[in-house]
Amino acid sequence: MASRRHLKRDISYVIGDIFTECLIYKELVPGTNKDEAEKLIVDLLRIDNEFITRISHTEPGNAKKYYSQLVKDFQKSISEVIDKLTKLKK
Repeated sequence: MASRRHLKRDISYVIGDIFTECLIYKELVPGTNKDEAEKLIVDLLRIDNEFITRISHTEPGNAKKYYSQLVKDFQKSISEVIDKLTKLKK
């Protein structure tokens, strides 16, 4: 398992990359639904805050299982955001 610091950094990198893609779609791609792009950006910020907080406040008990579930939840959230990102164009 990676350290908590590395896990936080990885999450921030992924969120940052997708955030940049949303901004590019919103500002540069013609025919993009700008309201949906803004909602997606807000969702990304919420996801970032949620998972960084979950990493910082580990539940006592089986840490390996906790972090394994956290990574699965993060991957699921990011997959949903990417699906929404691909549907931004009108």
